[in-house]
Amino acid sequence: MVGSGSEDLGVSQGGKVASGSHTRITSLEQKAAPAQTPKALETPIALTSFKATLETAGSTETFSLYVDPKIGANGYWLQDHSGTWVNLASSPYGGKMVDEGGRLRLDFTITDGGAFDADGQANGSITAPGAAAQMALSLMGQAPDAAGGLWF
Repeated sequence: MVGSGSEDLGVSQGGKVASGSHTRITSLEQKAAPAQTPKALETPIALTSFKATLETAGSTETFSLYVDPKIGANGYWLQDHSGTWVNLASSPYGGKMVDEGGRLRLDFTITDGGAFDADGQANGSITAPGAAAQMALSLMGQAPDAAGGLWF
């Protein structure tokens, strides 16, 4: 599915739609970053909020978001239910970033009803308001202005 601006989002494995996948992205929109976003999180294309319907409730799906590398993103940042912002496109969360054909591909997984599904219910639908963004990394693994929220 093609988003507005310079991003594309899709259900994927290595940036390609998985054979036999029945997961579908049903909405994709850009939204302003919330007021409580950490000051260190730079969101040049705001939040990319999407909703995906799944064949199996409670399943884990892999997504790829393609962005222009000129925006300087160092991950796909999403807030969990405790309010902590984490980079789902990082290896501790099973994600990765790949330079592919002049675009930056951010790969990440989200479990229906898990910590990064905004509705928190294993109901066959994943809602994820995240951001292809840049946050300066610290040695402590904590954002400089975070209120105790750790991130990796």
